[in-house]
Amino acid sequence: MNTRLKTIDLARGASVFIMILVHTLWMYSSTTLQSESLFGAVIHILGKGTASFLVAMGLSMALSRRQTPLLLIKRGIQLLLLAYLMNAAKFWLPIEVFNTMPEAFINAYGWQSPLSAGQLQFMVLTGDILQLAGVSLLLSGALNIARWKTAWIAFLAVAIALVSQFVRGQQFALSPYISDLFFANNYQVYFPVFPWISAILTGYVLGRLYINSKHNAAYLYSVCAKLGAALLIVGTAWLIADFKGQFGNFFHLNGGGIIYLIGLNLFGLAVIEYVFANKFNGPITRALLYASKHVTALYIIQWVLICWLMGVFGYHTQSLWPTLCLMALMGLLTFAVHKVYLQTKQNILAIKQKPKRTA
Repeated sequence: MNTRLKTIDLARGASVFIMILVHTLWMYSSTTLQSESLFGAVIHILGKGTASFLVAMGLSMALSRRQTPLLLIKRGIQLLLLAYLMNAAKFWLPIEVFNTMPEAFINAYGWQSPLSAGQLQFMVLTGDILQLAGVSLLLSGALNIARWKTAWIAFLAVAIALVSQFVRGQQFALSPYISDLFFANNYQVYFPVFPWISAILTGYVLGRLYINSKHNAAYLYSVCAKLGAALLIVGTAWLIADFKGQFGNFFHLNGGGIIYLIGLNLFGLAVIEYVFANKFNGPITRALLYASKHVTALYIIQWVLICWLMGVFGYHTQSLWPTLCLMALMGLLTFAVHKVYLQTKQNILAIKQKPKRTA
């Protein structure tokens, strides 16, 4: 991504650290700490930054030179494969191979060990943000949105947000699971395409505007501030009128919820640009930029580590101070494992490129 969009990278990098905090809280902390403490409330509020990651994804798509239908579809398939391999590593390995998954985690699904093949399949097919990204890329490739006018893409983003509540939970004949990837109201799919793809499309529109302004970053963040404020006003009014229907379930938002979140995150991007982006270049900034560059790998690593280590630290058992220690531990382990992965990859590449000795 162009270095003039440092703010986007900082926001995406911050989302990596936030997701480690949120996922550690979800899996390790007691239900009391999660739902009845100020600490739990703050971490959950930080978790609402999901939309900024999706906006950044859309922006990156617009700025990428790899926008041919074939390349978008290829990348979408790769992300889906990674997503389901991650699920297998998260769930199948600790349950079936390591035999370390806490029974309390199994009970949370309303099940008991040993699990049936159908129950294991349910877990492995869990739809998370990587599935959303993969399906979105497949749709982008199929629609070839690179050839669409910017106004058409903006209209599509608004239309999807507005119709989401009317298609929530709908099933079509092709496959109930594929229907859930698009319209889910259950917890096998956490991020259905409707309405979350609206955030990706919004980012794509912003990327187009940035390109059309001849890469004028000041113009881009001015649009983020103004559009974000407008969407915040509309979204807030809608939530006041119908909070439960629009935002009652964070993962299965409707129009008012996604409009509010997109507005909040766009406005947040403008604040980061004006207050932080070009004023600090220390180790924290470098860590955020590193996380942004490797976001997919770090996402997979942290989820696998958190699920594997539930066998050590338990499920929903920890109080405040142990949770804080585990958040720090998961962050350090995630980046340490990633460093080892990069070094191993580099060593393998060096071996392959090493010229063979001739007799």
